[in-house]
Amino acid sequence: MSAHLRHTVLRTVSIAAAVGAAAVFGVAGPASADVKPGTYTSTTSSSGVILLQRDARVEGHDLVLIGRYPIHPTRTGGYVDLFPGHRVILISDGHGGYHGPAYLGGAVIGSITLTPHRR
Repeated sequence: MSAHLRHTVLRTVSIAAAVGAAAVFGVAGPASADVKPGTYTSTTSSSGVILLQRDARVEGHDLVLIGRYPIHPTRTGGYVDLFPGHRVILISDGHGGYHGPAYLGGAVIGSITLTPHRR
């Protein structure tokens, strides 16, 4: 497999994962104890390229993006399983937002950032 073809396949997989993540983070439901409820901008990126950016909400223990997904609390924030094998980690940035890696099948494929909307 040529280097160009490998890059194309990797980019396609990354975009598909980002779209899946976007579907999960469309609008958030109740958040876990460590991810604060509110409205956010969700940004999914891979290799420094923004793949998807949209509004999201955390309500109670759920992240709502393109669906409603339970947030599982951790000491530093939480994690969300968007679909089997696709997990995003939400680590508090100390300023009201969250960031972390996005995994597909255990491999890091990109990252997620939740930036709070300011009122």
